[in-house]
Amino acid sequence: MITRSQMKWIFFSLVALRLIIGFHFFTEGKKKLDQGNWNAAPFFSAAHGPFAPYFKLMLPDADRLTTLCVSEEEIADENQPTGEAVKARKVSNTSKQTVALLDPSKTFGFWELFLEDVLVGYKLSQKEIASRIDSLSREIDDLEKAIAKVASDQPDAAGLLKTKQERLNSLRGRLQKADPLQDMLKIVQRRKQQLTNYLTFPVHKSEILKSVDDEKRLRGFIRDGENRQNAAVYVESLRDQVDSIESGIKSIRYKHSSEIEGIWNGLEEELNEYGSSLQSPLESSLSMETKVKLDKPFAINKNTALFWINLIIPYFDFTVGILLLIGLFSRVASLAAAGFLLGIILTQPIWVPGYDAKIIYQIVEFGGLLVLAATVAGRFGGLDYFVWRLLTPTVRTNTDDADLE
Repeated sequence: MITRSQMKWIFFSLVALRLIIGFHFFTEGKKKLDQGNWNAAPFFSAAHGPFAPYFKLMLPDADRLTTLCVSEEEIADENQPTGEAVKARKVSNTSKQTVALLDPSKTFGFWELFLEDVLVGYKLSQKEIASRIDSLSREIDDLEKAIAKVASDQPDAAGLLKTKQERLNSLRGRLQKADPLQDMLKIVQRRKQQLTNYLTFPVHKSEILKSVDDEKRLRGFIRDGENRQNAAVYVESLRDQVDSIESGIKSIRYKHSSEIEGIWNGLEEELNEYGSSLQSPLESSLSMETKVKLDKPFAINKNTALFWINLIIPYFDFTVGILLLIGLFSRVASLAAAGFLLGIILTQPIWVPGYDAKIIYQIVEFGGLLVLAATVAGRFGGLDYFVWRLLTPTVRTNTDDADLE
């Protein structure tokens, strides 16, 4: 038997649990919305355990090697047996090894395609450029002839000559800008040189290539067999060593990729500003709304999983928080929030050593949400009570009549 006093404690406990969890979701959602550019990428990149590869698949350039211009080149293994020894062992092709290189040629290809996109985006096609040059050249020729005629016919008309000369200088300046391709090529070339200088700087080059070598060392645990791989996970000293190497790799790659991303972003902004400056005020205002986008390897493209996650989660947290606080549709909100937290928990499974200890808080809240869903806690001091009375009058009346009999 549950006493009336115990029922009160159950009532207040469920209301308190609902309000606490609801307030947490509400504040998290509000914080993400206020931030404006919340990104789940760092969270997924820190995923740990057997599900980590699936989460990292959602990340653009997850290992940052494309941004860092790292490429692999195959080299022949000099220790590979040749001649009769190869035939005896029925080896059909030579064993290959790979060496990491810093090669920005692929990045430069993206930039050259972007230059073409800018020319098209700002309607600076070669045909239109040629038309501009021809028109300005004719206008300059006509003005030069007019100045020569005024100088010969009206030698005292200094004011008129000055005005026409200023007009001529203005037209010559516009003619220099009539073919923007040369200036844009200079911008791209300068950015190429900036990236090349960064990658060839000895400290930068050695750190980036060392991160590739360290990653190969970690993969060696898998190649060397299950026992060694398990030792790297479950033996604390080896696990600390592996965690230290992984942390070093992430730190180095984040530092250098952030600098290189700045070069990409700078190129995008500079070419867009230049293209906009060559247009009329009306065209310029319109082009600012439709800025030409550079296809970046690290960018979160539209309609990808990560794009939708970044877009939806802030509103999801905020909405769940509001619904739990007012006790409306609390079962649906609790189950949805529990499913969301389950996804977070799987990024740091507690049965894998080395998980983030903060995940325990998510597990506790996950359990609390299951309790709220099971007990339909919105009916206790929430709007779900009125929804329930509105939607189930017949069931409630029949139950009351049965109690009276």
